[in-house]
Amino acid sequence: MKRLGLLLLVPILLVACGQSDKNSNSDNNPKESDVNGAEEEVKSSENNEENEPEVEEVLTLTKGNVLIVDNYAEITINNNVFGKQISPPNPSSMYTYYQNEEEGEVYLDTIISVKSLLITGQSSDGFVEVKIIYDGKYEYTTFSTIEDRGGADFTFTNITSIEPLKTGTLHFIASVPEQVEKDGKPLKAILTVKGKVYEQIIR
Repeated sequence: MKRLGLLLLVPILLVACGQSDKNSNSDNNPKESDVNGAEEEVKSSENNEENEPEVEEVLTLTKGNVLIVDNYAEITINNNVFGKQISPPNPSSMYTYYQNEEEGEVYLDTIISVKSLLITGQSSDGFVEVKIIYDGKYEYTTFSTIEDRGGADFTFTNITSIEPLKTGTLHFIASVPEQVEKDGKPLKAILTVKGKVYEQIIR
């Protein structure tokens, strides 16, 4: 009888130990669903970082100061002029001019000098792009022309090269409502030069 009592006691102890081990294992090891959840949180945060748009750095230009882009160009904003008609500065007896025929609109002419630092000539319309932003939200595109014969006339930028170490004077012209000229609200020119963005505060 004593032997039987001992034999019964041993299996009971083994079962108790087994249950204790299972409990301790379940406490120490994370559940599979917890691991998956953690992985999803990490992936989600990585995706959020990837989806965040890069903030484009905008540098400031002021009228009369020279922007030097090494081995490319020296760029100077000379002036910003409103008018119904844009004419070359030293008109000859026959010259090209731009007349705004739209009722209630005027031209805004942003005048920019470009000195080429390239080793070969480049089309004058390839150096700078310009757009106008009014009141922080209204955007106006420009078309360009370039002074010819020492400012006696205008000619087309897409057929006129600026040769190495020579300077061309370009006019970037936007048609804008008359209120843009008169109401004093914020106005700026946005220049893109070789992939970089610059702004000139007109007022």
